[in-house]
Amino acid sequence: MIKSFTAFTSEIDDVELAVQEIVDKLDPENNCLTSTVAIITCYHEFATSGVIAELYNKMGFPIIGITSTATSSSGGCGQLGLSVMMITSDDVVFTAACSSSLKDGLREPFEQMYKNALVGHVESPKLIIGNAPLMLNYAGDHYVEMMDIVSGGVPHFGAMPIDNSTDYSDSYVIFNDKVDRDFYAIIVASGNIKPRFLYSSFSPEFILNQSAIITKSVGNLLMEIDGQPAVKYMDKIGLHEGRNDSEILHSIPFIFENTDDGDQISRVLMSWSEDEYGICGGLMPEGTLFSLGRWDKDDVLNTTVMTIEDILKNEDISTLLLYSCLARSYALDFDVMIEAEKVVETIVDRIPFIYSNVGGEICLTKNAGNNSFHNNTIIACVF
Repeated sequence: MIKSFTAFTSEIDDVELAVQEIVDKLDPENNCLTSTVAIITCYHEFATSGVIAELYNKMGFPIIGITSTATSSSGGCGQLGLSVMMITSDDVVFTAACSSSLKDGLREPFEQMYKNALVGHVESPKLIIGNAPLMLNYAGDHYVEMMDIVSGGVPHFGAMPIDNSTDYSDSYVIFNDKVDRDFYAIIVASGNIKPRFLYSSFSPEFILNQSAIITKSVGNLLMEIDGQPAVKYMDKIGLHEGRNDSEILHSIPFIFENTDDGDQISRVLMSWSEDEYGICGGLMPEGTLFSLGRWDKDDVLNTTVMTIEDILKNEDISTLLLYSCLARSYALDFDVMIEAEKVVETIVDRIPFIYSNVGGEICLTKNAGNNSFHNNTIIACVF
């Protein structure tokens, strides 16, 4: 059996008070079973103020997390908030580990991280919960592919951090008392756990009929569309409003057509390079046919509610993890709290949950069941 407990605080000025609020609500002394970990999402100032480090020292079990622009849990909701989920069990083994810096490559740091995380497991892992750094020189797909290599394809669920700066300089990954922008953190679970996954993006009526082809790209750099420089193509269709306007960029959803496994995959334009190439959240393979999506407020909120309702149809569940792409908030008049509040309103007290706006999503695909990187989606994992 798995038990989960959540806590929320908006106390950002007093480290001691913030930590005490969380500890009082989680009550680890009475609620912890044999194996325990915690997941955190928070406003970036919580990550750098010492709250996380003090919380780790106080609780004594592994913590992973990311920064966010909006978070909610069974205990509260807010933009300037800290949500914590404590997950504990007598028949599931939870361990955690983090990589060294990824600045010089992924292979060796990932191999060592996964090796460290396997210590204490007798059975094969059934779930990896991952927090990936938002490093624009890597596509989210690179992380997913490398984790598949080192783990042999263990189901992988997770997200990238985000913040409200224009250059993502306050987007942090958290591991225990460590906070930085260039490492990966994971929780590995084995034993009596049966994770289920679901994600949702655009309803079909909000995918435009006009298609285009990526004719030149390198990794996550989008260079040419239909034989034209990406910037010129955006100008032509009226979507490029200036290289430094990240809000406009995030509002352009690319939906890939005819993916190998038949699943809908979408991408978001994160920034522009000095060469005026589009820097995207995921890989943009040459020859890919794509359509553009059109954000709609009702569609965003409806897909959120439907995802929650579908996942809660499962029986014997105790824990719900929800991550929603920050890009979805651009349909909500930039009010990122509307979706967070809708999550609280829909779930109420039906199950302990943690929700966060994120910069990219990792979740199994629906048809093929492959680990995949997503943008523009809300993803859910329940167990």
